[in-house]
Amino acid sequence: MNKPLATLFFLLIPALAPAAELVLTQQQLASAQLATTTVTARELKPRLDLTATLTADRRKSHRVTPVVDGLVTELLMVENDTVHKGQVLARLRSNSLGQAQADYLEALARFDLARAERARIEGLWKDGIVAESRWLAVDSEYKRARATLDARRRLLSLAGLSDDQIQALAQKPDRLAEFELISPIDGMVTGVEIESGQLATAGQAAFHVDDLSSLWAEVRVPVASLPRIELGAEVLIQVEASPGREYRGRLQSLGGEVERQSQTLGGRIVVDNPDDVLRPGMYAAVTLTGISYQGLVVPASAVFRVGEQAYLFEVTGPRRFKPVPIEIGMEAGDWIAVRAGIAADTEIVSGGVAELKSHWQYQGGE
Repeated sequence: MNKPLATLFFLLIPALAPAAELVLTQQQLASAQLATTTVTARELKPRLDLTATLTADRRKSHRVTPVVDGLVTELLMVENDTVHKGQVLARLRSNSLGQAQADYLEALARFDLARAERARIEGLWKDGIVAESRWLAVDSEYKRARATLDARRRLLSLAGLSDDQIQALAQKPDRLAEFELISPIDGMVTGVEIESGQLATAGQAAFHVDDLSSLWAEVRVPVASLPRIELGAEVLIQVEASPGREYRGRLQSLGGEVERQSQTLGGRIVVDNPDDVLRPGMYAAVTLTGISYQGLVVPASAVFRVGEQAYLFEVTGPRRFKPVPIEIGMEAGDWIAVRAGIAADTEIVSGGVAELKSHWQYQGGE
């Protein structure tokens, strides 16, 4: 077989009969400009690049609703306002609440009288001035007044009034029938669904308040990448609103069902928002650190393939190179893990591999 035909035949079937060892001439070696390194053990941390959409952290989102029907008399906060825990968002007026407050104040007055009378009669009874039956009657009246007051207080609590608001009723009797919607957290008002003059019904969403000190980044993870990641993995996030700034987070959870068409699984990342730049709805670039590998690695430039088989060129002597089949593992940046086929500290070719491969294939086809 002449040389051109042999070359063509080998190019068509490159792995038919590879040489066991490759020997280069001095001129070929100079032309190849090879670089070598040794097989070493090190830790690899693969990185998975994904895109995400930022959403509010639902564990820190609150919907503020009136517990009783009421007419909105004053709207104090609107969308995008920053609020603090306990801050008044709106004031409302409710006839049913006003009646409950009036009943409470009446019960409070009766209780104060019963308590004072009980204290007076108790002293007289102990001094033998009044009969025991009188003391027992007064004590019984006191207990009934206390029970009634407790019941009225519970009704106001169920209507949404705090203990401080209930205690303030006696000092501000002119504010009966009025109540306030209070922010339960420090955060931002992200939604307002009432306006002044509106009759808000019990249970109706009035405000949405979100704590944006941390957000969720929702990602879609390819099924093929799942073996490389684990919950709690560190994540770096970048957004266009803050070029060059990296935000840190953790992979909190993975979904329970794969999306059939895209073959991806939903993932949720919790990301800190220390400078208050991140906002729900933003798109983000996500770099997720995968499960680390500790073992033998080689430069990616050193690995070549013939068909499905991966190889390295082992340096066996001056101008002598042996193709070694290997089993490769994960890839991370410019490195590839080697699971089997070669030992540590073995000298291998890391540069000029493509030209060396062509020489090997040519010699093997002759």
